Amino acid sequence: MKPDYGPDDLMVIAAFRYCCGRQTYIVSECVDWLIKNWSTFSERARIVIKRDLETEFEADDRARASGSNYKPLGWDCDRQEWEKLRSHIKKIG
Repeated sequence: MKPDYGPDDLMVIAAFRYCCGRQTYIVSECVDWLIKNWSTFSERARIVIKRDLETEFEADDRARASGSNYKPLGWDCDRQEWEKLRSHIKKIG
């Protein structure tokens, strides 16, 4: 039986969006949870997360290139965690 993540997996998207840009242990916890449960999420939720994650990487790349103190994906260690999710998504489609 598929877990209940709310209508259209709203809570999956909400958790992902909440954790983007955070600079605490929650980033690695969220990434690990997303990877572990990726196949249980609706196609819509996966599309939204893929799109939003790429948008965050683009913004983070621009911020880092400009020398901004604000980094949309957090510190280097946080960005590395998001890269794990990004790689997982690219690998499995």
